[in-house]
Amino acid sequence: MTATKATAGISYVLLATVGWSLSGLFVRLMPELDGWQINCWRGFWMACALIFYLTLAHGRNLPRILQSVPLFAVIVSGLCFAIGTTIYVTSLTMVSTATVSVIGSTSPLVTGLLSPWMTKERPGVWAWLAALGALCGTGIIAWNGFGQGTIPGILLSFGVPLTFAGQTLMLRRYRAFDMMPSICLGGLLSFAIAGAASILSGPAHDAFTISARDFGLLALMGPLQLAIPLVFYGMGARHVPAFTLALISMLDAIINPFWPWLFLGEVPGRFEVIGGIVILAAVVVYIVGSQFQKPVRP
Repeated sequence: MTATKATAGISYVLLATVGWSLSGLFVRLMPELDGWQINCWRGFWMACALIFYLTLAHGRNLPRILQSVPLFAVIVSGLCFAIGTTIYVTSLTMVSTATVSVIGSTSPLVTGLLSPWMTKERPGVWAWLAALGALCGTGIIAWNGFGQGTIPGILLSFGVPLTFAGQTLMLRRYRAFDMMPSICLGGLLSFAIAGAASILSGPAHDAFTISARDFGLLALMGPLQLAIPLVFYGMGARHVPAFTLALISMLDAIINPFWPWLFLGEVPGRFEVIGGIVILAAVVVYIVGSQFQKPVRP
């Protein structure tokens, strides 16, 4: 891999992370909605935006592109997205947000452990040091928010890093293909799962009875906060190792509080600032250090 391609890949992942970081701002703009309602329409509009992107990108070749992607990759990647989103929402109802955040931040470690078998990439010492540093930074951010959680909720939360790592590894392993059809499938599955769950939760949580304002915000959130970032993430997966993808995406913990501060005046707490600095330092150390010690392939 050339330095130019690696730089481009890192840039794509950074753009994806900036897009994902808008989630906190959108959620705060819709305080009356719960997780099922948001995930239902966010997944639907994400899928619609990806269908538009695929049509625009491939034109008449779209049917051939769809047929070329291995069915196994489409199913596994789509399920990782849909299941991961469902697990995330469900776990938030059982344990604190801080607990889910810290457990979710182990995704780079999971990715690093699985990448030698999934992508034939073996992270070096700089990668593991950076992952541990980033995990510490996330723990600092979440320190004030830890609550008493049940064992089932904690166990379920481990599905978040597993599914994110699984999707990242699939994007990297099948980087020769356009994997957006699989993400589109995941969006449609999350729409169906979250929509059904919202109906079962009662009339007050029904995703199909939300206001026109919230519906419009979700129509914007799906493409802006999910679809476009996922396209960039997929582009980054073509040029950088899976571990790098997962690690850089942890910068979301730093950028996410920035938007509510900028637009809503929410001032980040001391622990958020300190933890953010630790995460940023870990990512920078990895990017710089990896220039001197490249991952070893088995």
